[in-house]
Amino acid sequence: MTAVNGPDCIVSLREARIVIDRLLQWKGFPAGRRPALTEAGLYSASRGLSGFERLLDSIDVLKIGIERHSTISGDETNLCLDAHGKHAWAVAEEVSDLLTEMDRRHGKGCVKVVNLVAAEEFAVVGPVIQKHGLDAHIEISRSGTAVARVVGPSACQENELLRICHHGIPTDHELWFELFDASNAAQAPDTKLSRLHTGPITLAEDGTLVGAENGEEDHDMDISLLTEEFIAEPVMKKGKDEC
Repeated sequence: MTAVNGPDCIVSLREARIVIDRLLQWKGFPAGRRPALTEAGLYSASRGLSGFERLLDSIDVLKIGIERHSTISGDETNLCLDAHGKHAWAVAEEVSDLLTEMDRRHGKGCVKVVNLVAAEEFAVVGPVIQKHGLDAHIEISRSGTAVARVVGPSACQENELLRICHHGIPTDHELWFELFDASNAAQAPDTKLSRLHTGPITLAEDGTLVGAENGEEDHDMDISLLTEEFIAEPVMKKGKDEC
């Protein structure tokens, strides 16, 4: 992360993904669901939707109904997806997959989504589908119904993921560190047991190494951590030029 003029700072792609994923983990989302939700949250922030400002609230809403299965009706190129009260982030990936399949089979496709929560966040489908070399035209009605139509990539429209890679995501400095600190709750607490498993090999309580392929000489694990009461934790400093 780098600081810019004023209270804002630039969050890198890696930092944003790590923090969003850890917050989802902290809130109890299983590992299989987190990658798609992390990408949706990432694009929400980069596109100026609810983003980082309402991230924790969005994650709480995400949990409502996320186990429900979407139902689909319609024909091969014009589908209606009933989200059954799920958050837009929770259906973004499946809508992207449906549009991509329709485009490959028929050269066109449209998905209408009903019973959607936080419909304004459905705009993340646009950048999500870009990984398939496509784009999507999104329409969101006042009633909360959303429609996504697959279109070819625009030559003048930059790939959102690459844009984040090159320029990062501007956000408020204090807000970012609130999210960063909250995300640390997903990490394992510092216990004697957790210290025994901090590397690719296991350190037994008697100081012997389990899993060292080339003997005890070829490792960088400090056995003094078994006797230390506290371990100095690395801290992301809020410096003048870098964080």
